[in-house]
Amino acid sequence: MIGRVVQFVLCALVLVSGAALEEVLPRVFGVGVPVLLMSVAFLSVRWTGPSALAFAVVAGAVEDALSALPPMTSVSYFLAVALLLSRLGSAWFVPAVAYAGYQVWLSVWVVRIGGDVFGRVLLAGPIGLVTAYAVDRALTWLSGKAVADERG
Repeated sequence: MIGRVVQFVLCALVLVSGAALEEVLPRVFGVGVPVLLMSVAFLSVRWTGPSALAFAVVAGAVEDALSALPPMTSVSYFLAVALLLSRLGSAWFVPAVAYAGYQVWLSVWVVRIGGDVFGRVLLAGPIGLVTAYAVDRALTWLSGKAVADERG
């Protein structure tokens, strides 16, 4: 089990690196790489209680700030994903569905979103799957290192 301090450092590292990756990686027809959303999906399955929900709120706030979205747009969706995945668990198709749902959510709340919603949803599936796999591998490795370092 990861200690609270190590868990906080891991969350801070994931937020900063995820935000940087989302800004640096190219967008495919307006659809970006959902590193923060997939981090929320990963951590909400593995952590229980308020830790996962707090991470979802902070990650959503970072996403809103980076994307210049209206406040609480991403926060509300990330929190819903965290609640759902913490109760149901996860399969590999869930992040792709979550990212496709996020595209629909954005089209409802943001008028100026670019591109066709149907095209964005179709692109969100494969991009979400690839990102989910990469985030899963990276965070599994990173949390394993954190536990090994904490034990000494």
